[in-house]
Amino acid sequence: MIDVITHYDMYNPKAIFFDADNTLIDHRECEKQALIYLFNNMGMTYKSEYQDVFRPLDQKLWDCESYDGVPISREDIPVYRFKLFFEMINIVYHDHVKANDLFKIGLADSSALTENAEEIIEYLHDKGYILCVVTNGLTALQKPRVVNSKIGKFISHVIVSEEAGAHKPDPLIFYSMLNRLCLTSDDVIMVGDSLTNDIQGAKNAGIRAVWYNPGHAKNETDSVPDYEIDDLIQLKKLFL
Repeated sequence: MIDVITHYDMYNPKAIFFDADNTLIDHRECEKQALIYLFNNMGMTYKSEYQDVFRPLDQKLWDCESYDGVPISREDIPVYRFKLFFEMINIVYHDHVKANDLFKIGLADSSALTENAEEIIEYLHDKGYILCVVTNGLTALQKPRVVNSKIGKFISHVIVSEEAGAHKPDPLIFYSMLNRLCLTSDDVIMVGDSLTNDIQGAKNAGIRAVWYNPGHAKNETDSVPDYEIDDLIQLKKLFL
């Protein structure tokens, strides 16, 4: 791990960009709440093991944009995933559009935060940094989860890939946020958990990056972060 104590005085940005899911927002908990909402509104009993089926299925579809070798467009994934999901858990429910709509409502209303997210965001806000969220996903889902969370009042801007017309690691989404703020790449730093989307995406835009790695995953990619932390609270040492 890169020692943030050694490097804290090397860079003083005007703004800090954060990823949403699994960096500030606890996606696993939000996903669980969304599934509970879905099943409650279907009139069925939710079982904890359902998330163990849905989570890897959903992730694989978004990552590969295919299933069993058959290409699936990103536009079709939200509904198609529920067709597969219900088949896998042996539930007969044919209105996959409605299932996806219910899931999205539950997800948009869920805003559980990761450990120490609230404390560090309030700290950085009080230090005068401009705090922004740059995230992939659907605007109607991602923005409410950030804005309506306990940290929402401290976040000045949220940009979602859907509205930007580009998904991380495409640098265009970062440039869109920079244009909003009238800042350059040298004025900001990115904090995120994904080496592919957040770290490499930031690098593609000429932006320094902090890898949030609470699980101590091994970096087996070509993406090299400027800093690495395993707890968001360590950002206090990086940004005094």
